[in-house]
Amino acid sequence: MTRKALLIGSQNDGLTGVRNDVEAMAAALEPRGFQVTRLVTPDATRAAVLDAYEKLIVDARPDDAYVLYYSGHGGRAQAEDGPDQPFIVPDDFDDTGEFRGITGVELSVLLARLTDVALNTTVVLDCCHAAHMSRQSEMRVKALLRSPTVKLGYDKVRRHNAEVLAGLKHDPRSLISNPHAVRVVACSPSESAWETANRDGVEMGLLTDALTRALRDHQGLRVSWATLLDAVRRDVQEMQPVQRPEAEGPSARAPFETTDLDPLSSLPVVAVTPEQIQLLGAPLLGVEPHDEFTIMPGGATGPQDGPALGTATVTSVQPTSATARLRAAGPGRDLPADARAHRTRAAASALPVRLPLGHPAAAELTKAINLRPLLRPDPEAVVAVVADEQGRLVVHDDADPLHQPYPATSLGIGSIMANLQRIAQATAIRRLTGDPQKPLTHDVQVEWGRVRDGREEPLERSGALLFAYGEERIYIRLRNNGDRAMFVSLLDVGIASRIEPLTAADPGGIRLAAGATYTYGWDEDRRRLTGVTVTWPEGISTAVARPETVLALISDGPVDVGVLRQQGVRSATAPESPLERLLGQIATGATREIGDAPASRVRYAVVPIDFVVSPTPPPQAETAPFLVDDRPEQPVRLLSARGANPGRVAVRIGELIVHRNRALGSADIRVDAMVLTNGAGGVPAYHAETMRFSNVHDDERLPLDNALIYHGPAVDFLDIAVWVSRDTTGSQALGALLEQRLTSPEVQAAGLAIPSPHAAVAVAVAGAAAVLVNTAYELLLGVVGRSVGLYRTSLLAQEQFGLGRHQRHPQDFSFTFSIEGVDA
Repeated sequence: MTRKALLIGSQNDGLTGVRNDVEAMAAALEPRGFQVTRLVTPDATRAAVLDAYEKLIVDARPDDAYVLYYSGHGGRAQAEDGPDQPFIVPDDFDDTGEFRGITGVELSVLLARLTDVALNTTVVLDCCHAAHMSRQSEMRVKALLRSPTVKLGYDKVRRHNAEVLAGLKHDPRSLISNPHAVRVVACSPSESAWETANRDGVEMGLLTDALTRALRDHQGLRVSWATLLDAVRRDVQEMQPVQRPEAEGPSARAPFETTDLDPLSSLPVVAVTPEQIQLLGAPLLGVEPHDEFTIMPGGATGPQDGPALGTATVTSVQPTSATARLRAAGPGRDLPADARAHRTRAAASALPVRLPLGHPAAAELTKAINLRPLLRPDPEAVVAVVADEQGRLVVHDDADPLHQPYPATSLGIGSIMANLQRIAQATAIRRLTGDPQKPLTHDVQVEWGRVRDGREEPLERSGALLFAYGEERIYIRLRNNGDRAMFVSLLDVGIASRIEPLTAADPGGIRLAAGATYTYGWDEDRRRLTGVTVTWPEGISTAVARPETVLALISDGPVDVGVLRQQGVRSATAPESPLERLLGQIATGATREIGDAPASRVRYAVVPIDFVVSPTPPPQAETAPFLVDDRPEQPVRLLSARGANPGRVAVRIGELIVHRNRALGSADIRVDAMVLTNGAGGVPAYHAETMRFSNVHDDERLPLDNALIYHGPAVDFLDIAVWVSRDTTGSQALGALLEQRLTSPEVQAAGLAIPSPHAAVAVAVAGAAAVLVNTAYELLLGVVGRSVGLYRTSLLAQEQFGLGRHQRHPQDFSFTFSIEGVDA
């Protein structure tokens, strides 16, 4: 049997860790006998990727094992009359005006052809298709930041896909859910995947880093993909709680085999001393200090299978094992070589917290943390207690202050602990997933969005940006499309890390009968959709936008979620389900029993909605129309890193052809361009250019001569707006018009003054840019009449301000511009 791996890495558009991803994956696969082929930037072109995949298919044999791996950007394109089309981004994606991504359909067809021959196939995709930005500036999203310009190529790709599908014997509906291949994906289609520096300081994708460590650290254990991915998911979510890797397809298989394995329920035991043992593979089960195990002979399925060899309590956890204190069942009894440890009680997962060890109150802080099972001190932790210049204490999560400083007194330390406890609970509930041992299959559709004037504006389930002001209102709709009743509870993990059941009026969850719908935000009295206001909690720092999560907890029986708010006060009328015990542990930190599931065990699934809330009203909107507006979505523009990678650039218009100037006639034409970037004090700096051309006809190339429209600094962003108008005799240039207008009090009041606090700066800058663009459009209308908004974009520091040549094809025009880096 031959083992082959094709590792593809496309390191472009701001990504820095892709080559490291490929090398880490190769290092994990080669010891397992794989012959590795690397295809990385600059050679990972569309043609090269497809050719390499075809070669695997042609050479495939039934007994061979294959791994297809991709690290890079993902994207989504939408046809005017069709659904979103996901794709991966090869190195030559931007080389022509045509679409050059590799679509999900193409990849699925290739995978189906491969699994027709070789069933032992694994696909790993460390990319995503839902671009949005994190407030954590050190992390980079592995999705294109803007929608691609695909009008020229999309129909061609769609026709190509249709031709490929027509020649297949497969049911096209089964291609995406190939039953023969294991698919390890970085996140769900609505979420984002990320890269950042790992614990060793190496830039890598979060999925690849966690997966390669798990493959390396647990190579000697027989575990399934499902078990391995549980550990990978926990590792990823230590860095980014809203990224949730999954193993799709036949995930009960052992890695790179076709053999199904039972879920891991016990761990191998190695005796260290008569009173100490090692539990191998403990991180795979999420073992924590204070977990309790029963030690049984090999072959026993659990503590119920006869007399135990002893019990053990975990004292510490290492990357590949755990150390436990052994209490043998009798004196002088040695553990057999096949002894296994079965967990009987699970401790709460503790949040690591960094403490100010040089502070006078460090000892009291350490003592207070050790008294809380949901917290543990860790000098490398992200969440930290920080002392200010006056020695006061404040909790930082992701380097941002959560509250105003407290004095280092017993009362202040108590408040610090309460804040840390909330973060620990919020972190645990955000990581809640469905029960992998008994998954719930359901047809409950979860939809959410804004409410504007009674109208719905649906939003993606991950990455939306909301604004905490009176007019921002949301709804959440639950629709049961199945044929049996389901119970649904909505849990809000708020800006302040407080957990609030939104469906508290129904303690066991809303009962959704088959075909029924429930809408959170529906006003029953007025019989209309009003939505629920988005607010900012009092006392929470407004320095930055903050994340919020709503979990839809779907179950086939009632589940009491009130314990999360009531801090452990429970009803004694009925025994708790395993899920209720888990929720109770998140609320209180108490250990919970692990044992055989009762016959009435409730199955459940979790659907998350992750978004970011800004403490400001939204920026002023742009009203100027453009034929092409390829700015990134608003969350990307407003949440991208500020102050990163400033530089100096030259912006040139290389080509402009008017194909049909029926709107302009054969006449004199003016081209007006405005370039904006961040300026002193956060007020956008702008530069305007006006170029004039006489007697222009259809399909005539304007003699631009690579016209320079901007030469200067680029800070945070580089915005470009271009208009084409019929020129009139004596009309003033755009720069002169703007100089006169922008000093007027009404324009200043409309948005050119930057407010505080810091969180408002990005919003205010975007509003000020909108004022400038809107004002330029109004001025052009006043002096030349009808003006065609040709092109609008916003290029970010994360994408190196778009360095390179860009070609666009607005209606009736061909347009090319370039961004060049220049020396100071």
